[in-house]
Amino acid sequence: MLASVETDGSVHMTDQRIFDLTEGESAPERLKWLYDGFIEGAEVTIERVRMAPVDGDGALAGEWTELPETTFLLPWRGGGGPEHDAWAYDKFQHTLYAFVDAMPERVMFEVVYRVEDAIEAFDDAADFQWLYVPQDYDVALADVRAEVVLPVAADDSVKVMENVYAWGHGPADGEVDIRSDGTVIFTDPAVEPTMYAKARVMFPVEWLTNLSEEARLANQGTLQYYWTSRYEETWVDTDTSQEVIRLGLALGLLGLSAALLLAALIVWWRWGRERPPAFRDDYWMNPPADAMAPAVLGRLWRWNHESPDDIVATVLDMVRRGVLEVRDDELVIPAAGEGLAKENDAADAADVADAERAVLDTATLRLLRAVSAGGRTLTASKLSVLAHEHPRDLLEASAAWQRRLTALVEPYGFFDTASRRAQHIVLGAAIFLAVVAVAAIIWVSWRAGVLALATAAAMGVLGNYTMRRSPEGNDIAAHAKALRNWMRDGGWSLEGDKLAPDERAALIPYAYLFGALKSLGFGASADAGDADAGDAATAVREKAPMAAGVAAASGAPAGAAPADEAAFLAALAPVFSQSLDEALRAAHKRAEVS
Repeated sequence: MLASVETDGSVHMTDQRIFDLTEGESAPERLKWLYDGFIEGAEVTIERVRMAPVDGDGALAGEWTELPETTFLLPWRGGGGPEHDAWAYDKFQHTLYAFVDAMPERVMFEVVYRVEDAIEAFDDAADFQWLYVPQDYDVALADVRAEVVLPVAADDSVKVMENVYAWGHGPADGEVDIRSDGTVIFTDPAVEPTMYAKARVMFPVEWLTNLSEEARLANQGTLQYYWTSRYEETWVDTDTSQEVIRLGLALGLLGLSAALLLAALIVWWRWGRERPPAFRDDYWMNPPADAMAPAVLGRLWRWNHESPDDIVATVLDMVRRGVLEVRDDELVIPAAGEGLAKENDAADAADVADAERAVLDTATLRLLRAVSAGGRTLTASKLSVLAHEHPRDLLEASAAWQRRLTALVEPYGFFDTASRRAQHIVLGAAIFLAVVAVAAIIWVSWRAGVLALATAAAMGVLGNYTMRRSPEGNDIAAHAKALRNWMRDGGWSLEGDKLAPDERAALIPYAYLFGALKSLGFGASADAGDADAGDAATAVREKAPMAAGVAAASGAPAGAAPADEAAFLAALAPVFSQSLDEALRAAHKRAEVS
């Protein structure tokens, strides 16, 4: 880039850039240059834009092609352009656009333009400031060379840092060279998209022999050499010290990241690895824990994470035991106290399983009555209406149910206490490091910040796997995995005839929790993330009645009931699951909007 300073205070510019598209990049639909950063009142006029192919050494490999000018249209800021090759200048945003359909892999663009009133005149000096690389490009600029040619008076000469001063701001490896012929050269090996490069040159104001009287009197009474030179020297010193500080902070951040990651690895090695379970078999055909409600096992299965799947599994278990009934195309909800132990009497139940189920049954009925607006029946359409008209009621009822389940899960001690504490510490350290990394990206070094952010992410993954199950919980989980394997690998079809109908039905809630319904040959998988589950529940979305959807999902003919209770529950699972998931998603969206 060449800037020739004229004696009237204007600057004639020639900007040559090579665009290299040989690395497999597709040619952009347009190129742009930002010509901003001159003093207030300066006016840019584009005189010519042309292009020519170049070879690997940057030498011209063909003839220049002149691009015609076209009027800039505001919609082009967001994309698009004229129907033919042309250039246009957006004077309000100081941006030049070049629109070219077919572009060589290596091409040089030359822009010639003029900047009027680009020099600020003072009593003793003329001041030229040039932002030759703004922070506005998507890719780095390499091998940047910007030359300023001064109009040295015939009876004067250049005295470096006496009557001609020059400073460069931008990359730390940039250089400034003031030559005796009045040429000042600024070089930068590379300027990243997050950086800028700026030149400032001061020279005797007497060299501007054709400066207008208005420009000469604009800053009358102001001496610039003394104060500007000291200001720039202070700036350079401050920038150097800040660079040293930033380097020290970046190295400290990298050291902290390495130390925290090593500590997280040690914590995971010490507390995160699972203990070998007492149960080692690959297959198991019975419920993993007789004295445990399916929803409680669901929490153990997914590491205590809440999920609507636990509600669905509980509803399936309640339908199996006759507490709930699907009749006349609706889920029938018994009245309070009807055929159900009261929650405060749950502790007096015959065994732990009955006590748990009594508590969960009560909580589930409370939830169903809430979503059915106190009615005795529930359909998919009622769920949808509540989600859209009273989203917070649905979310609060679901949260209350989850809290009740949490209270049942905690006494089991499924998860190792020491590993839970270690997990909280690792995750807390990861969050702290992520916050520091974001601050470093903004104020210190984006490279160090990105590395620290990646370390924080790695620590988050380690923290997620740091918590381990207790020996008892791990043994129950091993039984659950073996049961899942038995269902998934065909044991159901081989041993199904040996199971009593009630035993087959009792396994369906667990098959739903494990996402193994499809493996049992009942059609759609109950996994909430499975696309087949959505296909099976289409009947509910189209036909709101619950039993109609069950019949469709089970593959039974219209009006026919599923083959047995297990098939009925397997068909009900994806139907109710899809309805509940859609209602909860809609409620979350409505609650966020409101």
